[in-house]
Formats: sequence, C-alpha cells, structure tokens
Amino acid sequence: MVNFKREFRKQLRLALAAAVGFIIAFAWKDFVLKLTGDALSKFLELNPITSALAIAIVITLIGVLIILMSSRVLKELS
Repeated sequence: MVNFKREFRKQLRLALAAAVGFIIAFAWKDFVLKLTGDALSKFLELNPITSALAIAIVITLIGVLIILMSSRVLKELS
C-alpha cells in the first residue's frame, strides 16, 4: 500500500508538471509563430502553405535542440 501511494504521488507530480509545461508552451506558441513567421517571410517570398511548412520545420529544429540541451543538462545533474 505504501508503494502504491508513493508511485501515485510520483505520477501525479509528473502529470502536473506535464500540464504546466503544456500551458507554458501554449502561451508561447503565438509569440514563436509570429517571430519565426515574420523572420522567414522577410527572407523568403513564399506562398502561405510553403511558408507554414518552413515555419514548422524551423520550430521543430529549435524544439529538438532545446530537448537535446535540456536532456544533457538533466543527465549531468543526476
């Protein structure tokens, strides 16, 4: 019973952290889209679909870099 309570609290903390992370990401979404969209549209004269694809690729690459850097930092801390 003690293990269940401990695991339940652990999973609850993880779920809450994920929910807060989602809220933070959602709050930053518009800013990042506007920033990357404006920057790319100044450099590239693209139609809306191609521009959206370019923005998605750039945001994905930035996200992957952030994940890689944070995983290295967290690995060093543990």
